[in-house]
Amino acid sequence: MAQTNKLTPASVPVDIFIEICGYLNPLDLISLIGVCSQIRNWLSSTTSSSTQDIWRTSRLKFLPYLQLPPFSDMDEQSYIRLGLIENGCQFCGRKKDPCKVFWVFRVRCCKKCLNKRVVSHRELPSGAIFPVDVPNCLPYLKKGSECDFSRMYWRQDVNATCEELKALYNSTPEEQAEWFKKKRESAYKIMEDCRKRISDERHWLLCRRREDKKRFEKVIQELKEEQRDDGSPKYVDRWIWELRSCGDAFQLSREPFINKNWIKLKNAMINEYEELMKQQRQQQICQCVLSLLSAYGMDLSTITLHQRILASTAGLTELEILKHRISVSDSIIECLRWCPSYQNPPFRNNDPRNPWDVNFLLSDLIPQLRLEAEELNNKPGPLRSGLITTVMGAINQGCSKCEIFRCKLCKNDKNNRHFDYNGVICHLKSSCHKVVKVMVEEMISVNRERVVDCVPMIFPFDGSASESFQHFRHWHATWS
Repeated sequence: MAQTNKLTPASVPVDIFIEICGYLNPLDLISLIGVCSQIRNWLSSTTSSSTQDIWRTSRLKFLPYLQLPPFSDMDEQSYIRLGLIENGCQFCGRKKDPCKVFWVFRVRCCKKCLNKRVVSHRELPSGAIFPVDVPNCLPYLKKGSECDFSRMYWRQDVNATCEELKALYNSTPEEQAEWFKKKRESAYKIMEDCRKRISDERHWLLCRRREDKKRFEKVIQELKEEQRDDGSPKYVDRWIWELRSCGDAFQLSREPFINKNWIKLKNAMINEYEELMKQQRQQQICQCVLSLLSAYGMDLSTITLHQRILASTAGLTELEILKHRISVSDSIIECLRWCPSYQNPPFRNNDPRNPWDVNFLLSDLIPQLRLEAEELNNKPGPLRSGLITTVMGAINQGCSKCEIFRCKLCKNDKNNRHFDYNGVICHLKSSCHKVVKVMVEEMISVNRERVVDCVPMIFPFDGSASESFQHFRHWHATWS
């Protein structure tokens, strides 16, 4: 029985191998070099025309920003490796910091590494060893605007030029003049070549940004066009632009070298949109509870301007606030975030299109939340932090730095002050009382009137627009 020859990478015919390489991008070709020595020899040759054709085909097909041919003294492999921004800085190797190809110096590096390797015109050597017309023989990088810039020279070029000048020290004037002529011509060619590459790169960047903008706008438009069964829009334009993923995608669309997965963007925005709508309803709950809480113990004539504004934000009238007001010791203050109807806010009449109104909030949702909070209050659990009207409850809920604590031992003192928690402890241990061991609940009380102002600190939302709603609001204006 004849033995079947096993096909290995090295046994692939050369013509077939070249055909396969026509479908591979430069990064794949670089990875392929490490497969075996035979393939490494095929892809590493700098003199073989077939090898150069392989790399050239891959570059023209997959690297649109490297369409110009390489430098006259540079092979395709070196040219491609130089232009691969994805590989990061060629000196420090970091990929997080933005890097750029500086064609005039033929390097790809970050700003920090560049500054270490260039010298300004003022830092150039002076004297007989470095005549004043030598800088005109060196390629340079412009730093600043086109109208007002300074020249930056590559340090290695400067050092190499100094060595060449030393070798010319005893040469004839004609030889020195010929050297200066060749150096100036070489620098001029390099600068002209760099201008073409920079111009080509800018053109590609502009085209890529326009293309990314169209892709981004297409995803947004697809969301806007989605409809419910009754023909109403499923996603509101205002909230689409509030999405963090929308802002991130817009920012990335202005950075062409970053790979963007437009296919997953729409799904991410849909998931985030549902979460954002839930947060919006949660915010409405918090605003309503704070409005009802702020009127506890007050009558219509004592409602402050701040409370009127908060009531208006929640869509409540002043009479409705006074009728349904909530005590600061109510269980909903402590347990709101764990109530099922808060964690998954219900829809009015089970229809997501129906916005909440005042009647739904006051007659249905708030009573349901208070009932759930009362049930949670009767069930001991690890999440319980205590009522904010108690000393330990106020501390556990992050109010220790608020001046809401009073000394019970100074109860009959007309000058009884309010302290933060550390302040009242120091007061008890001071010469006023000389307490050695502080009995917290027996010696310290919480002022119920002042603690109302601390409730927004412990709420998931403080009655104002949350950061998640405002984080990328400026993107819409920037895009327009």
